[in-house]
Amino acid sequence: MKRMYSIWGVGFLLSSVLIYSGCGSKEETTTDDDTQSKIIQPDPKPEDMPVTPAGQVALAVEYYTGSGRRVDYNKAANLFRQAANNGSSEAQFALGCMYQNGHGVTQNFMEAANWYLKSAQADNPNAQFLLGLSYKEGSGVPRDPMESYKWILLAAEAGNTQHVAARQALEQSYTPAMIAEGRRRADQFRMYQGVQN
Repeated sequence: MKRMYSIWGVGFLLSSVLIYSGCGSKEETTTDDDTQSKIIQPDPKPEDMPVTPAGQVALAVEYYTGSGRRVDYNKAANLFRQAANNGSSEAQFALGCMYQNGHGVTQNFMEAANWYLKSAQADNPNAQFLLGLSYKEGSGVPRDPMESYKWILLAAEAGNTQHVAARQALEQSYTPAMIAEGRRRADQFRMYQGVQN
C-alpha cells in the first residue's frame, strides 16, 4: 500500500507540475527537428535567481521534470522550499511529495505530512487528498479515520474523479458516526481555517 501511496504522490506532483506549467492547456506539435534541438539551459547566476514564489516554482519544475534543464531533484527541492516558505501552496504540496518519495531530500513521512497540511490548509485539493491518505494509513501522522475522511471529503469537493472515488470508498467502509464526525470537522475547517478567513 505504501508503494501505491508513493506512486499517487508522484502522479499528483507531476500532474500539478504539468497543470502549473501550462502543459495540456494548449495544443503543441513537435517535429523531429524540435526534438533533436532541445537545448539544456545553464544554471542561472545567483543574481538571476527568481525571487517570487511563482518564479521559484517555475524554475523548480524545470529542474524536477528536466524541461529545458538537467534533472536535479536537489535544486528542485531547494527552490520548492524557498517558494513554500514564501507561501506557495503548489510548492508546499510539491515539497511534501518530494519528502514522501525521497526525491532531492531524505525520505521523511512526517515532513511530507507537515507540508501537505500547510498546502491543504490553503485549499490545495491534491494536498488535502494526500493528507487524507496519510491519516488513513498513519503515514507521518497518527491514524485517524475521521481526519482522513475530512481531508478526502474536502479534496473531493474540487471534483477530481479519483478524489470522489476515494471519498465514496471511505463511505463504504466507515460507520455513519465516523462519516458524521469527518463531515463536522470539514465544516469546521471551512468555517474557521479556510483561506477566506
